[in-house]
Amino acid sequence: MHDLPGMSAASPIGFLAALGMLRVLARDCQLDVRLAWRDGHAVVDGIDPDTAISEITHNMAGRSQSPEFTWTDSLRGVPPESYRNACAEMREDQRALGFMAGWATDAIVRQGSVVVTRLDMTSGQQKLLRDLRGLAERVTPDHFHCALLGGAYENQTSFGLDPIAVRSHAHEPKAPTKTAPPGKPGLIWLAFEAIPLHPVVPVAANIAKTTGWRRHPEAAYVWPIWEAFLSLQEVILLRALPVDRLPYRPGMTEVWSSRYGSSGKYGMLLPPLRER
Repeated sequence: MHDLPGMSAASPIGFLAALGMLRVLARDCQLDVRLAWRDGHAVVDGIDPDTAISEITHNMAGRSQSPEFTWTDSLRGVPPESYRNACAEMREDQRALGFMAGWATDAIVRQGSVVVTRLDMTSGQQKLLRDLRGLAERVTPDHFHCALLGGAYENQTSFGLDPIAVRSHAHEPKAPTKTAPPGKPGLIWLAFEAIPLHPVVPVAANIAKTTGWRRHPEAAYVWPIWEAFLSLQEVILLRALPVDRLPYRPGMTEVWSSRYGSSGKYGMLLPPLRER
């Protein structure tokens, strides 16, 4: 068992990054690893942090050109035909198709476009997949060391996933266009590696839901914390549960939520609350 203090249990980006790390190591790298939580942070079994960082770094080779990141620049305004054509071109690539299910669904169309993941909170000049391609080209082993073991923030948008980086623009001494957005590149990248664990699914007529999100009474990302070491497949099954059932699931020690908020046109996850 190895501690990963950089991945906080009480943070949505910490939880997402731990799931993304698990997916990369277990699925992409074909390693027998398991994930649990102790003392407020992730712990991993089956691999030590240095080896995990090496494996994740090696897995980044060519990642910016993977089809799941190159089929479009922005998820916003994608016609269903374009989404279906992209999926058809990826039909032999199971990893890419997993990401496509997490990016959007064409089962419901709104104003001529597919319904996209709630984890895409970009706006303005941001284009999620284009910007993630740029991030993939600049992340280094040091960034992943920071993600797993902790470290300083730097100039990198967290795309709304990190409540610590929430910026109340109306109260800032400078205009937001003149200040650097704080973020941890390795943590952010690994959080988006968890997209296949959060598919967008239709739940009713003209209603789609991103796995892990609660719609009422306020939109929020909800996540569980557990003590037993779980495999990737076990985590996938757990993450697929309706979030209102998580407090009653055996083995769950905590349940956290982060409400969706916005500052101007930019979405973000707000500081988390412990529900259990």
